[in-house]
Amino acid sequence: MKDLLLKSILGIFVLAAASCTKTTGDAYKDFMKGGEIIYPGRADTVLVHPGQNRIKLLVVLGNDPLVSQLRVFWSNKADSLTLPVKRTSGRDTVEVMIPNLKEGNYNFAVHTYDGEGHMSVVVNAFGITYGANYASSLVNRTLKSVEQSTDGSQIILNWGEPAGGELGIEVKYKGVDGLEKTITVQPTDLVTTLPDYESKSLLSYRSQYKPDSMAFEYFYPPVSTATLPVFERQLSKAGFSVLELPTDVKSNHGWLMHYLWDDNINSGFATQNVVPCWFTIDAGQTASLGRIKFWQATDRLYRIENVKTFELYGSNSPAPDGSWGSWTQIGSFSSVKPSGKPEGENTQEDIDYALAGESFPLAEGTPKFRYYRFKLLTNWGGSAFMTMGEISLFTHDR
Repeated sequence: MKDLLLKSILGIFVLAAASCTKTTGDAYKDFMKGGEIIYPGRADTVLVHPGQNRIKLLVVLGNDPLVSQLRVFWSNKADSLTLPVKRTSGRDTVEVMIPNLKEGNYNFAVHTYDGEGHMSVVVNAFGITYGANYASSLVNRTLKSVEQSTDGSQIILNWGEPAGGELGIEVKYKGVDGLEKTITVQPTDLVTTLPDYESKSLLSYRSQYKPDSMAFEYFYPPVSTATLPVFERQLSKAGFSVLELPTDVKSNHGWLMHYLWDDNINSGFATQNVVPCWFTIDAGQTASLGRIKFWQATDRLYRIENVKTFELYGSNSPAPDGSWGSWTQIGSFSSVKPSGKPEGENTQEDIDYALAGESFPLAEGTPKFRYYRFKLLTNWGGSAFMTMGEISLFTHDR
């Protein structure tokens, strides 16, 4: 009985061993039927750089010299892009630009291939594209003012503070040669100087932003514009002098005529007790005036002796006797009080306007003159003499 049991157990072991040996051998043969599985070297690194409805991938390849193709899948492999790879002796980087993407998040699956079509193990990369939704949140820097330098050779742009995240301002304008010029204003700059410009040309500007540090291109709000002024330069006051003619009014009360061009609005000129009256200056150069600017005596704004109405005349050869036959009238002007309030009642607007100086434009094509005669007609208070604080003369002549 014991022998029978022992033989039965040994039989079971023999069958089991035979069965295991046969199954393992068949499985190996099935696995090898298609040959050895080959995986090309996968990409080493994939860097994702967001753009405007597009993404740029920088795929750093591994060391496998047999890699000849790169393929990128996205949208659950519904979309793909294939690029050939040309290997060099170093570690190559392939730039892959994926266009026409909707704003949102993306998962990119990157595979490499060899010349026989073998595919590498996947490398995944994640990124975000930005578009109209992001751009709609962006704003341009405020352009507070557009000014000219005194000699007219430069335009001065005064900027407000940048918005959060602004990386600069792209500015385009026409130079005096008529060619478009582009400059970039740094986010820390509040003043920009344009070295040359075309009169009355259009300046455009837009602030630059990036949604994150990996973005490869700037994003912009809609373009803002400003019209550059006509070329204008101020006549140098260093050449101004008094031309004393027999019929001209003289200075009085210690307020001398040459104080009118000392660039100090707190000093000024006062006349003798004669109304109306006139005086003459030599500008030191011949020019066609585009505008004049004058400041009232600051201690009596819109009051008593400050000039209210006057005329301007020009000549290149004044009559020595002070007569008017050699003079040509250039314009007739009246000072303005913004509030319109009566004498002695000034608003802050009145004060600010007067202290900034009041400009009076002249007709285009005004003849060129060297000598200018100011005929003072009335003052704000009906007083017996006249006062002025400062004058400046401007021309469009280059």
